[in-house]
Amino acid sequence: MENLIFVGTALIIVAGTFIADRLIRRAISRYAKRLKIDPHASNILQLISRIIVFSVGVVAILSLFGVGTDWFIGISALTGAAIGFASTQTVGNFLAGLYLMISRPFMVRDYVKIGDVEGEVREITINYTKIYTPTYNITEIPNRKVLDSIILNYSGIKDVIDYSFPMGFPHLNNISNKELLNECFKPTIEKFFGEHKDVLSKKPEVSMSKMDRLGREFMIRMFFPEGRINDFYDIQPALMQEIVNCWDFFKAKKA
Repeated sequence: MENLIFVGTALIIVAGTFIADRLIRRAISRYAKRLKIDPHASNILQLISRIIVFSVGVVAILSLFGVGTDWFIGISALTGAAIGFASTQTVGNFLAGLYLMISRPFMVRDYVKIGDVEGEVREITINYTKIYTPTYNITEIPNRKVLDSIILNYSGIKDVIDYSFPMGFPHLNNISNKELLNECFKPTIEKFFGEHKDVLSKKPEVSMSKMDRLGREFMIRMFFPEGRINDFYDIQPALMQEIVNCWDFFKAKKA
């Protein structure tokens, strides 16, 4: 009779282990879909939960039959420590990737600057964030480095890249800031916007951002629709070049 009770209890533990495993994995799957977590990350979380649940089940059954569990716990701890020590970088990237997917400081197609790397977010994986840069290349940044970097997101407005870049000019006695704005910046921007209305979300803006004894700096603000990043990479330097050409012409005319 006592043996039957032990066997029955063991069967209940086994059944409970499988049920708990199934419920937890379903919960992780629902949570991952709701937060739009990468399927690869969701699968890893389910695997970790399964290992934990079945380890608890094994310990419970061994304890039920009076078998010492110290050896099992010790081996599990040593194995976990060895794996953790050997894959510190990988585990760090994995945890950082999970945090990025949950906290969402940026999304796919956002235009960002992460540390010194700037470009469109193409993919966020469990280990790397892939950035499509203005040089038309893909740069992969380890997620640990992403979290350690300053992140600037230019996609604050829905579906629009709000991007600003500086342009500096020297002080010239015969050219005032007002003349530079009215005779160079504004006409060039008006003409440029007229030629690229199909690409630009709205007309570019200009304002003075800094002035010191060495020169004056203006900030050019441009608005591009997300999803047309190659147009952005082509047009932004084109506007810069047209402003420089206008400055050279205006400077020569005033000389």
